[in-house]
Amino acid sequence: MQTRPDPSTLLDAVALFLLEEVAPALKAEKALAFRVLIAANLATIVSGELRTADDRFAAERARLGALLPGVGEPGRLDSPRTSERESGLLALDRELARRLRSGELTPEAALAHLRQTGAETLAVVNPRFDLSEEIERPWTSR
Repeated sequence: MQTRPDPSTLLDAVALFLLEEVAPALKAEKALAFRVLIAANLATIVSGELRTADDRFAAERARLGALLPGVGEPGRLDSPRTSERESGLLALDRELARRLRSGELTPEAALAHLRQTGAETLAVVNPRFDLSEEIERPWTSR
């Protein structure tokens, strides 16, 4: 069974090709060159998502497990299939939302989970995004 190159490595190679070979050849075609840059960025994002999916899933599952003890769909969450794991997480997200709406869980209790999940997503989509807490303070309190 061939395990190399994996999908993430292939997408990285496509992005590199687009950035280093195709984009420079399109200097006169500014609109097309811009779309090539977008395509390279998308390939890089998908590559990062593939590379970090298991770790991000496990971390999110652990946080939701702490917020929602005794709740879960182990068969779906333990599945090696991404679509089934995502479906299991979606069910937990819905339960989290239900408990927030009903008042069983305070927004403060879920805030750390939501911030961390957002930070993990941004780290893949835009690694240079500033996640410092300083930017979360309202401008009037500075």
